Amino acid sequence: MDEYTNCKKEDWSIPLTKEGLEILCNRLCNEPKIRFCGVVNSLGRLVTGGFRDGIKPLVNEDQRGMLYIQSTLELSMKREFNDTLGNVNFTTSYRDNVALITIPIHQNYLLLLSAERNAEIEQIVKNAVHIFESNGIFEEREKSISLNNMPAISPEFG
Repeated sequence: MDEYTNCKKEDWSIPLTKEGLEILCNRLCNEPKIRFCGVVNSLGRLVTGGFRDGIKPLVNEDQRGMLYIQSTLELSMKREFNDTLGNVNFTTSYRDNVALITIPIHQNYLLLLSAERNAEIEQIVKNAVHIFESNGIFEEREKSISLNNMPAISPEFG
């Protein structure tokens, strides 16, 4: 399937620290269709992350900060319906030039990804969940996202 599926959990055990999160974000950023990977806290501030080498950001640093805050607020508003609709697994915004993916992770943190518009978003989410779940990052939130709940999709990544 992909290089992550064949790894044992003990190979992935990274503590939940800024440095540990940075390692996970870097692993995701190495995928060819991913432009950006970062972790944002409950205040909408980037904890760690960045762009894949060679990628030029489409917006400036201030605009990226606004996108982080917007993603945090949007997910907070969507959580109002968790009791009736269930937990948010991930959200995706398709823009003309990029796809933006938000995945709630550990407590009040979000994993934010941007990908090429033609990327296979469900596969990216599946790989991201696998990487973070294998490192225990999802342990303190309800695990409504799991590899078993993801739709059947092609095994090729992006």
